[in-house]
Amino acid sequence: MNLQDTSLFLFDIEGTTTPISFVHKVLFPYSSERFTTFLESNLLGEQTYLELEQEIQQDIQKKVYSGSPFQGRQNVETINQYLTFLVSIDRKSKPLKQIQGQIWQQGYESGSLTSELFTDVLPFFKKISQQKKHIAIYSSGSVAAQKLVFQYSAVGDLSTYISDYFDTSIGHKREQSSYQNISKAVATPVEKIVFFTDIKEEADAASACGISPIILDRPGNFAQAKHEFPVLTSFESIIL
Repeated sequence: MNLQDTSLFLFDIEGTTTPISFVHKVLFPYSSERFTTFLESNLLGEQTYLELEQEIQQDIQKKVYSGSPFQGRQNVETINQYLTFLVSIDRKSKPLKQIQGQIWQQGYESGSLTSELFTDVLPFFKKISQQKKHIAIYSSGSVAAQKLVFQYSAVGDLSTYISDYFDTSIGHKREQSSYQNISKAVATPVEKIVFFTDIKEEADAASACGISPIILDRPGNFAQAKHEFPVLTSFESIIL
């Protein structure tokens, strides 16, 4: 596959640069086991508590969640139960992602966590850098959590290769406007951007605004509905 005209390479993380198994079997359990201790340390800001309270109320009203309503920051068990529920349904919740990111930061910095990347990621990042092209990350995880994945990887610190990071504060990943916002933020025309993802609906949204999506079919990835996007099992075949 020839991508010589591409200026910006935009990457999803889970199922694209990083195995889904690492996220679901390592990162998620690591944070869930530490929710209570983290909440007891009272490191959360008022805004995060407010967002949690609003989300719990909405889920109870919609009968999505049958647990206890928010009872204040001191009721750690109620908050812990709700966070555990959010993890179980893989909700892309902003306060959840912020809390997980802070817990993971402690784990990475202490040496308890080391992120796993597919073996073709570092060579591809090097190839892009050598061609004076740019790399950006777009994931539902917080920007802080994204940086940790690449800084503390088993193959070393890859953060030096990455120019920009985007999370859902730029927009949700299945919305066309999100990709337009990224194009504006990096001052790069959409036709010069390639987006690597493992999710068809994200590819649909990127394609709708003129970005070229490529779907990664990695080990452990979920089967996607029928589509006409290019599919790769690795980055090794890409020519720059």
